[in-house]
Amino acid sequence: MGDDNMSIKCTVTTDLQAKDKNGYSGIQKHVEHDENINHANQDIVFSETQFNQYDESPKTRAAIDQWNDEHFKDYVEEHDKHQREKGHAERQYGSVKDYLKRKKKATAVLTIGNMEVQSKLMQQFCPKTSYQEAKLPDGTTHLIFKLRNQNGQPIPDNIAVAKQFYDCFNRALIKATNNNVGWKLNNNHQQWIHVGDYLHRGRYATNNDEMGISHIHYELATFGMTRGGKKRAAHVTNSLNQALVSLHHAVTGKYCSGRDATKWFRANMDQFALKCLEDELHKTYKVPQNKKILDFERKTKEDKTVQTGLSMEQLKAQHQEIADHQKAVQSLQSQADNLTNQKNDVQSQVATVIQNLKSIYEATTGHQAVDKDGNDLSPLEMANDITKAARSSQKDKQQADQDADAAKEKQTAAENQQKQLDQQLAHQRQQLQTLQNQISDADKQIKQRKLQRIKAAQQEIDQNDLLDNNDQPITVTEANVTQMEQELDSWRQEERDNWETDKQDYQDELDNLNQEIITARTTKTELSTTNQQLTTQNQQLQNENTTVQNQINDYKKQLVDTITENAPEHKVESSLLKPNEKAQAVITNTGRQQHLRQPLKYLMDTVTEVLQKVKTEATKFIDHVVKILIAPNGNQSPKNLQSRELDPSSITASDKPIDHLKEKQLQNDPAVKLKKAILSANSEQLQKVDQQVKQSLKQQVEDDIEY
Repeated sequence: MGDDNMSIKCTVTTDLQAKDKNGYSGIQKHVEHDENINHANQDIVFSETQFNQYDESPKTRAAIDQWNDEHFKDYVEEHDKHQREKGHAERQYGSVKDYLKRKKKATAVLTIGNMEVQSKLMQQFCPKTSYQEAKLPDGTTHLIFKLRNQNGQPIPDNIAVAKQFYDCFNRALIKATNNNVGWKLNNNHQQWIHVGDYLHRGRYATNNDEMGISHIHYELATFGMTRGGKKRAAHVTNSLNQALVSLHHAVTGKYCSGRDATKWFRANMDQFALKCLEDELHKTYKVPQNKKILDFERKTKEDKTVQTGLSMEQLKAQHQEIADHQKAVQSLQSQADNLTNQKNDVQSQVATVIQNLKSIYEATTGHQAVDKDGNDLSPLEMANDITKAARSSQKDKQQADQDADAAKEKQTAAENQQKQLDQQLAHQRQQLQTLQNQISDADKQIKQRKLQRIKAAQQEIDQNDLLDNNDQPITVTEANVTQMEQELDSWRQEERDNWETDKQDYQDELDNLNQEIITARTTKTELSTTNQQLTTQNQQLQNENTTVQNQINDYKKQLVDTITENAPEHKVESSLLKPNEKAQAVITNTGRQQHLRQPLKYLMDTVTEVLQKVKTEATKFIDHVVKILIAPNGNQSPKNLQSRELDPSSITASDKPIDHLKEKQLQNDPAVKLKKAILSANSEQLQKVDQQVKQSLKQQVEDDIEY
């Protein structure tokens, strides 16, 4: 990692989809990597599932619902109002939620890098003891973290290393898809255009446990404006294409097609996502800012050697195609080797015959079997020379003839053998030609079959409006047909899986609804009975409350009457009255209403205070009367005095127990004192008290009249 040349080539892909009404709910089981579930994806490393991050909280769901309400509420209300005015109330949406139920929902997948990139980063930043190789089903290898030992026990150090590594990807993926990511416009207001204004991220799940590369699945709430036309005015829409077009227009001020807007969005988001990962790696592993770790690379149609950013399915297809090609090459090479060996055998037999003929020639003529230029004589030339040499020898003519005959026979045999060899060679050549023709026919058939495969794949792609990662039309060629077929197989399998998932989800939802209906019916019956009981109880309580309230009001009136009777001048404190309200005496109508508004406790406390005052005054008056009654008078002697002699026989024991406290209390009781004083008073004292009482009553009446 010393300079820029050591940086890792890395691609980024942003896959946007809006193909069904389920949205994120349709892929929840896909992103939840439960080891107890039989997943279609067999490349999940469940020991690394712990490093995935999820946000599927009720808060996030509520936030996206609120976002939709803010963007579509006015449109839905206007639409429903228009339908009611036209007399088509049945065409109303009713709510934003019901409006969006009928629309396709968008999801997205953001992937940074591929298996090779992730393995290189692990080798660069993680200890060698923390990871190990693992084989993919296609035979290729990939690095995964070694999180358990041979005994199946967790390795804490390696788990910490893996968490630190995957957290870089988690933070980068989450940051790159945040709703506050955007562009600052070059104007006086320093206005920001956020992605979340048009493409609002909701629930998401990061996946770090697939033998590929870390990626994030997330849902998108989409908002855009149509351009309008002669037949229909511009209006809001949740179309993914229009959301991208509207975002592009808000940032650039220019209108473009949905395809161009998607290409522009991906170009911006992919670059930003790679920067997010680059920043996280720099911060986490303390890499100097001037040292580049990752270098952005985009796969193009012009350069087929650049194949970074391939998915696991694409890599599997590549490996399988290479393996099939190698098998075919090996088969053809084996057939060619067999033909070459057969040809070499024939040539060896011919060479043996020619060598034997040379030996006879040299033995007969005594010369080497070459011409004057040093070139080898042909078999026929050697046979003729052998005949001439035999005829030139008179002495051994007969023997020569015999030798010549023998030579001719050998020559004939050799020629016959040569013919046989030629025939064999011709037969071998014919077989070779036949094999070549078969190979040529096979090549034609393969080519024809490939053309049929290309046509079928192209037709399926066009019928389903499938696009490449750059949102460009896909052209199937002889070079990429196998890859396209593998991708189509994966796409069809994904569609089948989605259909099965949706089918099961619908069935589960139906079962849940049926159960909820049964429960609701039971609950309704129970609630109806309970409601009747509560209604009866409530009526009883209301009646009782009315009675109690009436009793309280009557008691309050009695208390106010008592206050009026004993303290007609009493007023309620100003702090207990309404603002700007003046306190009035209780004897007045206003003052009475002011007192009746007060709490019961206040009135009781007030009555207690008033009665206590009355009691005090009464006690004082009684003490005054008693003093008058018991005052000594020397002019008169007590009357009706009895004899002071005591008859002891009249004394009997009391059946009442002695209560000193009660006796003391009675002695201090004003009423008892008054009674004792009256009994012991003379007529003059009684007359004086009578005058005093009359004077006091007269004064009180005068005071009341004056008041």
